[in-house]
Amino acid sequence: MTAEDQAPTPGLRARWDTLGTAVALRLEGAEVLRVELPMRSPVATAVGTHRSRPLTLVHLVCRDLATGAVVDGWGESAALGDTTYDAEDVAGVWDALVRELVPWVAAAARSLGGLVPSLGSLRPLADAVPDRPLAYSALEAAVADAHLRAAGLPLAALLGVAGTEVAPGAVVGTAEAPDEVVAAAAGWAEAGYARVKVKIEPGTEFEVVSALARWAASVGPGAPALQVDANGAYGPDDLDRLAALDPFGLLCIEQPFARGDLAAHRALADRISTPVCLDESLDGPASVMAAVGSGACSVVCVKPARLGGIGNALDVVAWCDSVGVPWWVGGMFESGLGRRVTTVLGALPGAALPGDLAPPDAYLATDLVAPVAVRRDPGPGGLRVAVSDAPGLAPVPDHDTVEDRMCQWAEVPLA
Repeated sequence: MTAEDQAPTPGLRARWDTLGTAVALRLEGAEVLRVELPMRSPVATAVGTHRSRPLTLVHLVCRDLATGAVVDGWGESAALGDTTYDAEDVAGVWDALVRELVPWVAAAARSLGGLVPSLGSLRPLADAVPDRPLAYSALEAAVADAHLRAAGLPLAALLGVAGTEVAPGAVVGTAEAPDEVVAAAAGWAEAGYARVKVKIEPGTEFEVVSALARWAASVGPGAPALQVDANGAYGPDDLDRLAALDPFGLLCIEQPFARGDLAAHRALADRISTPVCLDESLDGPASVMAAVGSGACSVVCVKPARLGGIGNALDVVAWCDSVGVPWWVGGMFESGLGRRVTTVLGALPGAALPGDLAPPDAYLATDLVAPVAVRRDPGPGGLRVAVSDAPGLAPVPDHDTVEDRMCQWAEVPLA
């Protein structure tokens, strides 16, 4: 990105950066925790199966100097248990938070007489750790959560979407037979999901997608929109396989090739009319601009954790809107803490496609926060998920659940 591109984006990003300048919070404690949440059922992809969800959490304990009230700030890292999808895993994120990022905030607080820095003041840290987006995003979220909670302000209100709802999309993993995928898609459609994204892998993609297309045709206008996600499982020699999916009217083909292989994505985009979407390749605003500019993708998957936090996600959204690039909000099987954030981003006016915004109780057997409000409108795609109206990013995680599911804990010294 150029210096001009890196300047604070007018509007939402400017509002985000000023968060924390109006209320004085003293930092009184900091801890990093790792929890393991059980999935309702395994979710298979071409490169692995998710059976449980490890999550690294940052917890800041603060005090509002005006009222004397204790204020919590919670942030969640979306890093997975290995580096299949990202260069960071839960172990790497843990190490970065405990040894580098949270101590940086503690030092910043000391320099401010003990006060928690504003969101804008975190920018030097973000610039210093461009290779740690998943770790940084958790710290940024914890600082933001504390400032929002102290102000009595929900994230949705800060971003101008309070009281709104989103039409969520669902995710279906790979299966042994196309009929199993169709049955799963039909279940999500019956539950009111507006879009179904199906994981694909080399060798079965045509049979799966053609079976889905036949099912959608039999359902008629009430069928959900369909897209596929390869999680980078294909190689440049698989162009013909993927091009064969072009006639099926998919919303997009997501991340067909390895995250660093923009050339293969560009070659596929040149061959087909179906939009190519990138996800794992996008780890910050600069990579989004480079990928779109190269012709490697025409649709952007916005994941605040992978992009390096909510602030960067707001920059990406603003840039996409300014140049007419469709974007949508992806999911990483977050807990309710992280999913409340992505739901708010999915409610922003520019979102072009339904996001991976199913309520966490659709895929997690145990969650950290209370279920979000949902309702069902008549007709197809009628499920609606409300944005959180709780001050902060989300409700405070349940203490007993955190204690029960905690696998690792560290207190970070403030002095």
